Amino acid sequence: MQTTFEYGVARIRDFTVHATAVQGKRPEVSAVELEGQRLEPTDRFWHSLHLRFGFTGNIFRYFSHQEVFERISQVAPNDRVRYCIEHDGEGRARLLGVCAPTAAVMPYDELRALLAEYAAEEIAYDKGVVRSRHAPPLAAPFEVAGDAFLNKYVLEVPIDGFGRAAVYLSLLRLVCANGAVAAAPAFRSEVSLGKAHDSAAYALMRVLEGFNNEEGYAALRQRFESAATSWASVYEVQALRNVLAGLCHRGELRHSARPLPGTDGASTLSPGTALWQAFGRLTGNLEEMYGMANINTLTAKRQRTLPAACKVYELLNFATEVATHHAQPAGNRALQGFVGELLANEFDLEGTAERFYSWKDFFLADERVNETLAQRDRR
Repeated sequence: MQTTFEYGVARIRDFTVHATAVQGKRPEVSAVELEGQRLEPTDRFWHSLHLRFGFTGNIFRYFSHQEVFERISQVAPNDRVRYCIEHDGEGRARLLGVCAPTAAVMPYDELRALLAEYAAEEIAYDKGVVRSRHAPPLAAPFEVAGDAFLNKYVLEVPIDGFGRAAVYLSLLRLVCANGAVAAAPAFRSEVSLGKAHDSAAYALMRVLEGFNNEEGYAALRQRFESAATSWASVYEVQALRNVLAGLCHRGELRHSARPLPGTDGASTLSPGTALWQAFGRLTGNLEEMYGMANINTLTAKRQRTLPAACKVYELLNFATEVATHHAQPAGNRALQGFVGELLANEFDLEGTAERFYSWKDFFLADERVNETLAQRDRR
């Protein structure tokens, strides 16, 4: 069913919080009532409310929500907020972020129409934010490690007015339509939508008609080229493993017609099982490789000096394939955040694949480990 959105302006005291006291803990909020509607408050609602009025959730350990809201209304003469309610078509209503009445808001329906007009390649909505993928002017394919890529960019727009719109540089790997989004501050540009009386659509139109960032794309391409000549460290592999484990734990993987890389097309495996099978084939069995029961017993400093059985480039491609084809929206953002942070910083073993052809060349101290890794490398 179609998701719809309701906008309005209210005072902070107009919100009635239904909460249950818990011994030694914060009260558990079951719903927020506004004008007779019982709404499900999101993390986005609470975070925006805290920032708007300068308090944190810890205060509710000592005072009820209604006491706090009443006090804010007494001392803040301009305590009005613009709110946004998401209706999912199945009777569920969620309270999204709030913002000042003077802040610019790009309504969902208007934004969808604008993105369709500018031929957005992909549009997705999740938790108050619309994300779309676009091509910059005169985008031409280029190669990295034998794979063809295209410059793209991703536009994120909050439809509840909380936070600024942002543009992230992105690369599309053509061979499998993987989208790598550099979701890190180094590759991010904010877009100011102005004030309430300004046209938010006009600000977005300027981006959609003429966005380009030659220096940013050159830097992003250079990082991918460097990734192809750098062995992935155990630390980098474990960082991605932790992100993937979080996806599995939160149920943010979905069944897909496209098999996970390294699973030989097996479709009978559950998403989690297929994920770990593919990941193990990519990185190698680190415990077996280094003769340890648990690789996490090594310090982070030591993990940063030890290579896995793949390059950073392969690690990036694995993360982007899972994000693009196998993850729910929240999981996609988590994986793209990992990709962005990895690209924004120097790799642990930067450039080592150019200097060491085989694992035996790389390790000199332990002959048993050297031989094991050399055999893996020859495969």
